[in-house]
Amino acid sequence: MGFVRVFILVIVLLGTAFPGLAQGRTISVVVNGQPVRLEAPPFLLSGQVMIPAGAAFEAFGAAATWFAEKQAIVISNRTGLTLTLRPNEPVVLVNGEQRAIPIAPVLRGDRPFVPAQVVFSLLGAWVKFEEREGVLHVASQVLGVSPEQIPEGLRLIVDATGPVQVQTQRLSNPERLVLDLVNAANRVQEREINVQGGGVLRIRISQFQVKPYITRMVLDLAQPVTFQVTNAIDTFRIVVEVNPLGPATPPSSLSPAPDFSAALKVNEVRYEEGKGSRVVISANRAMPYTISEFVFPHRIAVDIQGAIFPPVRQVISVKNQVVTYVRAAQFMTNPEITRIVVTLRRKVPYVVRSEAGGTRLIVELEQATTRSHVVALDPGHGGKDPGAIGPTGLKEAEVVLDIALRTRDLLTRDGVKVVMTRDRDVFVEVVDRPRIAREQGATIYISIHANASVTASVSGSETYYNTPQSLALAQMIQEELTRALGLPSRGIKTANFYVIRDNTIPSVLVEVAFISSPAEEKLLRSPEVRQKIAIAIYKGILRFLEVYPVPAGH
Repeated sequence: MGFVRVFILVIVLLGTAFPGLAQGRTISVVVNGQPVRLEAPPFLLSGQVMIPAGAAFEAFGAAATWFAEKQAIVISNRTGLTLTLRPNEPVVLVNGEQRAIPIAPVLRGDRPFVPAQVVFSLLGAWVKFEEREGVLHVASQVLGVSPEQIPEGLRLIVDATGPVQVQTQRLSNPERLVLDLVNAANRVQEREINVQGGGVLRIRISQFQVKPYITRMVLDLAQPVTFQVTNAIDTFRIVVEVNPLGPATPPSSLSPAPDFSAALKVNEVRYEEGKGSRVVISANRAMPYTISEFVFPHRIAVDIQGAIFPPVRQVISVKNQVVTYVRAAQFMTNPEITRIVVTLRRKVPYVVRSEAGGTRLIVELEQATTRSHVVALDPGHGGKDPGAIGPTGLKEAEVVLDIALRTRDLLTRDGVKVVMTRDRDVFVEVVDRPRIAREQGATIYISIHANASVTASVSGSETYYNTPQSLALAQMIQEELTRALGLPSRGIKTANFYVIRDNTIPSVLVEVAFISSPAEEKLLRSPEVRQKIAIAIYKGILRFLEVYPVPAGH
């Protein structure tokens, strides 16, 4: 969607006041079907919904940051779109280009509020304020579906403006593959796309449901197929690859629908390892099924429709670099649904295929891979340089090395390659640290420190960055630290530190806590607290790796 069209939409949205909302009534924000827990209550200003610049935008796949010293609100997403707004200025910079907006952001206390309809529309969202209910609805939009023939079959490119959850199911008589794009408003012009290739006859696209919005894509099949759904890491694009099983088969010679007269029973669920990981589901007859994906943690759920599961419940503990465990259970009894959930350490590509006349389903997961990413961990100071020293003698160099090693272990367990600028108590020159990371192919760089102040009461954590490409990484790590430790968040800040300035890759410097504070020095002595810090940094890194594209040449 071009910015001219988006801007026209913004003007239309902002041209309506909301007399139906009683003064003082609570306003809620629902992003992609989920209520968002905001940092402060939203309010109406000149008929417009003003929300704090924070969690609501992260729910739409964007990072919002308030730079108090510069009086600037920066909102960016994985596509490279950056919006810059300032309190009391009715303009927005869209990737540096100035555009007028009808209402300016405002400060309440020290917290910035932005006009929600304006910002979400510029991010590409569908936005509607239900004034009677006091609810602001925000949803991603599907702008286009592009099929292309590939040697293996058919590739579908689905262009969306924000995060979209994909649910799939197979239907028989005739054979169809259904992809529901959950929380997505349909803006695709074509209602039907003729394909005649890759095992697919045609694609039908419609707005299947509203509240929540579901865009439905139905692939009418010419023969049995396997398929794989992946999300692009640098856009909100969804890629669906459909692979026909066997040579092309004319529709008239397809096998008849399976006999469903006998009671459907899921007899066995097992986990296997080889070149990758896979879950094998066996039943006494062909299984109609749907696939759903969930996050926090990442999970794949296979629902077998109309099936009973005689064991009632089964848990398979795995704990490798891909899978944590597999759980099977009788999910519902009226109607019967057997659900198999594969819980992942991190999101990985997978394929679901049917074998043996539909009596066996196989969920194949790719091996854990770093996607060619290499994470450089740089524990500050070391050797002859102890760094800051706490009131009772705790050395910064000792603390940050332990945290870095714990973070390394967590990342390595998940198959992420890690480079350490030091892994023991030695001195490494500041100028050598980025060089070590660069020479070993690092694609992101995290320098870990403990803060210090002449004032013992100063406390909290903060994260520094130097370049725009490092903004999201800083934001994600700082959010995880704040959530894990419960210490005051001093936010993210720009700085000219050498280790993050002399880097062409996303680079941040993390000040985990103030070692000069007696209370925080005590926390930093605790192995349990150091583990919490390591987990927070690890989580922030993994969040970033899910959206940051691998640089060219890696």
